[in-house]
Amino acid sequence: MTSTLSVIGLVTRLRSSNNTTYGDAEYREKIFNENHVFGFKQFTNARHEYNEEFKEGDLVFFAGKFTIDNQKLFVSILNLYF
Repeated sequence: MTSTLSVIGLVTRLRSSNNTTYGDAEYREKIFNENHVFGFKQFTNARHEYNEEFKEGDLVFFAGKFTIDNQKLFVSILNLYF
């Protein structure tokens, strides 16, 4: 089952290929003051001129569908903004 997620995350690992950009990011949950790591993948068809390329260390607004894969949150990006 998938749902949607919108979060501002710190990009901690980034890899690119011809078809995808993928890696890990983390965000801080305010209630328990804990950091959570999630994986992300941006497909070529989600790359638009208004989406800037980002690099490790950037804070990025991620929005997309998410699933839990091997006990880890994974986000397929619809859009992302700085």
